[in-house]
Formats: sequence, C-alpha cells, structure tokens
Amino acid sequence: MDLSYDVRTNLLALVDLLNSSPDVSGEDSLASPQDLVDFAARHGFSGDMHATPLDVAAIGTLRERFEVALDDEIPPVADAINQTFEEIRTFPQLVRHEPWDWHIHFTRGNAPLSERIAADIVLVLIDLIRAGDLSRLRRCAASDCTAALADLTRNRSKRYCDVRNCANRTNVAAYRARRDAGA
Repeated sequence: MDLSYDVRTNLLALVDLLNSSPDVSGEDSLASPQDLVDFAARHGFSGDMHATPLDVAAIGTLRERFEVALDDEIPPVADAINQTFEEIRTFPQLVRHEPWDWHIHFTRGNAPLSERIAADIVLVLIDLIRAGDLSRLRRCAASDCTAALADLTRNRSKRYCDVRNCANRTNVAAYRARRDAGA
C-alpha cells in the first residue's frame, strides 16, 4: 500500500505523540499548553491553535491509550478508537485548505485542540487497520529503547527509531563486538 500524504502525516504525528512520553525521552515534551500548540503547528494542524491545561491532560490520556497500537493487535486498538470516538464530538466534514486538497475532518476547526489531534490519530489508525498496515507502527528494535517508529519504507525494513540514534548505536556496538571477537 502506498500511504497517502494525510496518512503519512498523521502517522508521524502519532509516533511523535507516543515518543513525547517521559518513559521514552526522559521528560514529557507535551507538558504545557504551549508544548501542545507547538506540537500541533509542527504537524500542520489547522484551525484554532489554542490549548488549555485540560487539552494537555486529554493528550496525556490519549498517548497512554494508543500505546497499545505498538503491539500490532487490532482488538485493543479498535477498543481505543471506539472509546475516543465516544469522548470527542465528531462532525465529519469534507474540507480543503492549504497545503491539503480535499480531505475529511472529524471535528470542527474551533473544537478543542486535543479533540482535533485525537480525531486525526483515530483516522490514521482506522486507515492502517483497514489496509492491513498496522504493523507499520511499532517499537524500536534496539534492546535499550522503547520509542515508537513509523515504517514508511516499501519493503517494511525500518527497524530503529529516529529518537535516540539507535541504528547507528546498534551498528557500532555490533562492529565493536565483531572486532573484539576477532582480536
């Protein structure tokens, strides 16, 4: 499956959301309303760019809820999707704005920022499940890393995250082990 621009964009937003956890990076990079506004701007969200402490708390809950998507098991992800749909006010509408052509928004532009982020995450997970591509979202293969990654390669070969330089660290460690074994 070739991933559409919006699926790729929202998948990368989901990975960034999951990797914002203190468990991954040592600190919560979405701990304040301004952090959340910066996150939304970085990922191209449109509409009202205002966040409250309630939005921050909702995003923290969402981050924990969707960590199950990293296990490549559809039923718990479907439960998380359905729970999120129950919590957010959805008003599906077809919209067009820069830089996107026609696409669907599940919330209004003036909905709370946390609801708009939740809607896009739910949509990308639905797209991945329906296409049989949930495995594109997974954990880093480095033994000392728990970060999420999005495998956007055609042959699904990406194994390491972009958070901690894990591919390089793993390759250097393997080289040193081979070198030491040969000495």
